[in-house]
Amino acid sequence: MQAFANKNMAGQEIAITEVIKAERPVSLAPEIKRKPFVLLASAAALMCGGAELGLLEQLDSLTWYMTFREILLDSGVALLIVLGLAVLWWLCLLLLMKLIELVPSTNRHAAAVFWRFGLSIPLLYFVLDFFYAARLRFYPHWHPGIFGWLWLAPTLMLFCAFALGKAKVSQLQEFCGTRLAPIGWLHFGLGAVAIVGLGTGSVHVFRDYAHPGRTVAPSRLPDVYLITIDALRADEMPLYGYDRQTAPNLQRFAQHAFTFDFFFANSNFTTTATTSIETGKLPWTHRVFQVGGFLRDPAQQENLGALLRQHGYYTADISSNFLASPIQHRTEDSYDALQYLPARNASGTFSRYTNLVGLNTLWTLEGPLLKSIASVRQYLDALIWSKRVPSPAEPVFDEARSVLERADITQPRFIWMHILPPHDPYLAPQQYRGRFLSSPKLTHVYNFIGLHNDALPPGVSVAELRARYDEDLVYADDSVGNFLDWLDQSGRLDRSIVIVSADHGESFDHGFLKHGGPYLYNSLIRIPLLVHLPGQQRGLRIAQPAEQVDLLPTILDLVGEQVPSWSEGASLVPALEGKPLPQRMLFSMNLERNSVFESVTRGTVAVIDDDFKYIERLETHEALLYRYKTDPSEEQNLAGSEPAIAGRLRDVVANKLREVNSRTILNP
Repeated sequence: MQAFANKNMAGQEIAITEVIKAERPVSLAPEIKRKPFVLLASAAALMCGGAELGLLEQLDSLTWYMTFREILLDSGVALLIVLGLAVLWWLCLLLLMKLIELVPSTNRHAAAVFWRFGLSIPLLYFVLDFFYAARLRFYPHWHPGIFGWLWLAPTLMLFCAFALGKAKVSQLQEFCGTRLAPIGWLHFGLGAVAIVGLGTGSVHVFRDYAHPGRTVAPSRLPDVYLITIDALRADEMPLYGYDRQTAPNLQRFAQHAFTFDFFFANSNFTTTATTSIETGKLPWTHRVFQVGGFLRDPAQQENLGALLRQHGYYTADISSNFLASPIQHRTEDSYDALQYLPARNASGTFSRYTNLVGLNTLWTLEGPLLKSIASVRQYLDALIWSKRVPSPAEPVFDEARSVLERADITQPRFIWMHILPPHDPYLAPQQYRGRFLSSPKLTHVYNFIGLHNDALPPGVSVAELRARYDEDLVYADDSVGNFLDWLDQSGRLDRSIVIVSADHGESFDHGFLKHGGPYLYNSLIRIPLLVHLPGQQRGLRIAQPAEQVDLLPTILDLVGEQVPSWSEGASLVPALEGKPLPQRMLFSMNLERNSVFESVTRGTVAVIDDDFKYIERLETHEALLYRYKTDPSEEQNLAGSEPAIAGRLRDVVANKLREVNSRTILNP
């Protein structure tokens, strides 16, 4: 009996002990402390996996204009950025855990918070990249816009929360430890390799520079100022017959300048067109086909800045669009001063500190490699700085004044200034808004417009969008006009060559918006050209057609420099002297769907003679023919009614393509 009693008492003590243990709060802190690096590696695996989805989606298009080595180097930078974000998120999470552990009542939930919340943002990043890849694959023309993201973003966040909420913490730990963490550590290893590779390549962040002037023999050469206005179509100006007073200052300037009635861009987007301006070569020759493209040796030394610098000029470039800058073109060595003025928001700050000399990161990190980060940043910019003009024009001209007022420069100056307005988002400063559209629509940066009319923000018409563009054009015109007035008041205008033009136009016609689309209508490629010579007091209009590649030989001719044999343009000086230009064909083209390392077989080519403009889509051989002088809106396609003329110009395109494709193609 005694033994039985002792046994019973022992059992009761064990039971009481179990009850006490059950009631005592169980601290999971030791378990958390043992596995924080597992979560770090898992977060890195998810985020890097998302970025790699974007890379795979864009890889084919990247290989059109970049070698695999160049893609690897840029991808290494993207990898380091993603790993840095993963580490930053992990550090924030550890800080949050410390705060949770300070509150006894929440301590028992620490493990769940650590794993579920810790994986939520990396999982959302992965889902966003997966969503972008799927959208580009299956719905490439669909643009959600800010309103679409108001329901898409919460939906994706709820999906991630639901997925993590359904899993047990123990299951998350096991999955991360056995599946995700090894992938994450592999990426950290690749990050170390990227650091070594970038370090040995002498990669460094670009910084604006302005070198001292050089001592050269005294000369009477005039200063040369080239002003290009982004996305400015000629027929949106009263100087070219528009009924709105969108550019009165340029109209006033034309009273003392030559105005070319028919001046054509050699392409319909910035990178290609400004490369043609800078090199005097047509796109199928300089082979910068894509928005993110760039020149390669030896073409990097064959440009206007280099030639004028050799001729004794102090050369400077100031741009608020990096696609128009020598930074993107890879011609920065041709300039004594180079300034890139990024947007005044988070996107601009990001581009400033990820602009690595020798790499293409200024483009690839903005779009192809880090699309989700870029999109989130853009939407945050739209919410935080919704009423701020992203890239104002005044700083460009302020920097130009600084170069002109420097006492240490005794050389003649060549300054190329490129301003972003009236490029979308068509947001002029407050004092210009409401001039052509009194509605509150489109009065802040929230609209992300696609290329088609059906991609407009809800409730917005093409006419309203065009009105905002016109208001932004008034702002651009005022900015240019103020600088021209300053040149006049300071006495510089009378002893300078001043050229005002654009990189391309802007479309509100034919069902297309902005400056994309498969066709090269006048709205996209007919741009203004005004040329003022030293001492000129009278304006004159020139009806002879010309193109952007003519600017390099014209400037060189005006300053007495020989035009190089590699230039494909013609000097316009005879036209300025009242003489006829030689009979020739002008060309504009969009070849972005071709590899720069292969023959040209796809895209759109326009050929222009004195009376007709012919447009051909190379893949389908679809042809359009217009009398562009009498049908400026290009409403009457004459390809069927004028078969002989269409056939003649079709042969011109075919013969030029055979000539282009017979040349040595770039080596990857």
